[in-house]
Amino acid sequence: MSKKPETIFTSSDPNVIVARLLSLKDVVPVAYHRHGPHQSIEIEQDLDTVLCPRCKVRARVKDRPRVPYIDLPVYGRPMGLIWRKHRWYCPSNDCAMGSWTSQDKRIASRHSRLTTRAAKRTTKQVGMGRTISKVAGELGCDWHTINHTVTVYGQALLDADRKRLSQTPAIGLDETRFVRLKQTPYPICDHATRYNQPPDH
Repeated sequence: MSKKPETIFTSSDPNVIVARLLSLKDVVPVAYHRHGPHQSIEIEQDLDTVLCPRCKVRARVKDRPRVPYIDLPVYGRPMGLIWRKHRWYCPSNDCAMGSWTSQDKRIASRHSRLTTRAAKRTTKQVGMGRTISKVAGELGCDWHTINHTVTVYGQALLDADRKRLSQTPAIGLDETRFVRLKQTPYPICDHATRYNQPPDH
């Protein structure tokens, strides 16, 4: 008889459940925190050897800052993600690299308060017509956080979609609006000028 594979819902091991909720390779769950209605998962990366970007000497850990992020809701409740990062330094006295903090866009982008998966889903939902206020309420954050995320990720999608404008067959111009302007860089044909100018008084 074949063994039925475990899922998030059939496993009873809390570490297994948290790991499967993360679904990120080389990311290890450290702890689950809950304070009243607020809950969060604390994670860290399983990093082996990190080299100095400048001199390629093996780097050492300087400290471990805990950076909070907003993640996708779990079972209809807001969920936070605490990333226990690695701040590295180069031990070589001849290197001027100084210290730096690990970054991983799979988890979260630089200067973002949302995890990458939460940011992508948020941008998609707002793009499909959901209001920013409703999405912010589901994630347990403010309106400005969602608006900033959608602006950044939405602009990146527009920049990457090079076929969007190449498939445009024509662009329509409103000659009536042009006539109302005292100065316009666009030439206006005679019939448009004759029929769209304001009446004389």
